[in-house]
Formats: sequence, structure tokens, C-alpha cells
Amino acid sequence: MGDVKMDKELLHKKIKKDIEDLINNHPPERTLGNLIPLSIFQAVRIGVLTAGCGIEAIIYNIGKDIGREVISRYVDRDNLLESFAEILKKAKIGILEVKKVEENEMILILKDCISCHNVPNVGTTLCHFEAGLIAGTLEKKLRRKVNAVETKCCGKGDEYCEFLVKIEDKLYW
Repeated sequence: MGDVKMDKELLHKKIKKDIEDLINNHPPERTLGNLIPLSIFQAVRIGVLTAGCGIEAIIYNIGKDIGREVISRYVDRDNLLESFAEILKKAKIGILEVKKVEENEMILILKDCISCHNVPNVGTTLCHFEAGLIAGTLEKKLRRKVNAVETKCCGKGDEYCEFLVKIEDKLYW
């Protein structure tokens, strides 16, 4: 189990460096170029989701972990949603918009989402990673338990992704 934790920490360091490079307009270099067609990434994601076996929860938890341990480092608590939106855009994850904010609930919109932008209607939500990323980042910054559920998705034929974010009263840390 110790090796898994070590590998995860190394991955977090790599993701952190890549995000810092994107923020500073220095995308990671690669001989073949820095981009792959988004449709290849999306095909892999959809393929993994069709495997079933609760993979959605695993993808959500990966997103939550990265949100909590990596993305939250770049988000300003005093300017929470604006700085979060800026980081998501610079990291090319999507364009975050705020639809509703209340004390214990938010509705957030994500456009140009990496998981489902321009995918055909496959009849289901696809953005479990992004939901986890939202929950993990907000949880770390708010120091409260957060759960995010995707309610609209391009994968269901919607124009954009929408997430219902529930914030519990319970404080931790």
C-alpha cells in the first residue's frame, strides 16, 4: 500500500507542475506536440464507463483527490469561484460559470468540458471526474464536506454540463 501512496504523490507533483506551466503559459513540451485529439481522450473515458463495476465512483474520487490535493492550491479562498474558474480555464478543463450560490448549495455550469465537449448524445452523464474535481477543490477551500452531482451533460444531449453542489454544515480539518 505504501508504494501506491508514493506513486500518487509523484503523480500529484507532475500534475502540479503541468498546471503551473499552463498558468504561466508554458505548456509541457512533447516531441509530437502537446495536444491529442480530445475525441481520443473522450473515447477512452466513455469506454471505461461502459465497463461498469462502479467505475464512475472511482473516476469521481480521482477528481476529488486531484481537486483537494492539487487544484485547491491555486484557488484563492477569498475569491473562491472566480479564481477556481480561472484555474479550470487555464488548465483547459472547462469554462466554469456560476448559476446559483446559497449557503449550502450551488449550481455550477461547465462549458467546453474536457470529458464531454462535442460528444454525441450517449444518454448519460460523463463528467464524474469534473464533479469530483469541483467537490474536492471546494471541500478543501471551504473546510466542509462537499458533494457534486452532474445534472446536465452534453453526453445526455444538453448544451453544457451542470453540477448540483451540496455543502454540508459539518466542518473538518
